[in-house]
Amino acid sequence: MKNLNWILHGIALAGLLFLFIQNRQLQRQASTATSASPAADKAGSFQVAYFNSDSLLPKLNFFKKSESDFKQKQEDMLNELKGKEDQLRREFQTLQKNAENMTRNEMESAQKRLAGLEQDLMQRKEDLSTRFAAETAEFNEALHKKVIAFLQEYNASGKYHYIFSVARDGNIFYWDPSLDITSDMVEGLNAQYK
Repeated sequence: MKNLNWILHGIALAGLLFLFIQNRQLQRQASTATSASPAADKAGSFQVAYFNSDSLLPKLNFFKKSESDFKQKQEDMLNELKGKEDQLRREFQTLQKNAENMTRNEMESAQKRLAGLEQDLMQRKEDLSTRFAAETAEFNEALHKKVIAFLQEYNASGKYHYIFSVARDGNIFYWDPSLDITSDMVEGLNAQYK
């Protein structure tokens, strides 16, 4: 979930850099042109909007449901791993307890079994971690697509040239509250989710 904020911050920063470069180019063109050009007219009507990703995500029903599902999956994975660790610990304690009465072959066999259990545990940890990371990435991609699709529909009239995501810890330090479309997005995305 934190990756989504970094992705949105990166997109916002890239957009700002693009806008800055475009603005500089338009200023140079306007200063060298003696008459008003279409580019100068377009720059004069430049419209932007933003949404606050910090307050958007917790209000989205899709995000809330998915977040609770992810928490449940993570808890299930941790419980599974804890059960396997407990089994390994019990086997090890049993081996220690019975070590005095075991033959050399029995001891080697028990040690091999413990090593196998430990290897299975490590493999399972890695598998679960990889699966969880893939599911998280898939969720983030789906969320990103939903936001983009909504914004394309929201801006079907072409009113806005750019719509940015801002966050408390982001790279945009001031924004005009009159340009905030967060509440429109919450309402629209939640309506689509139903």
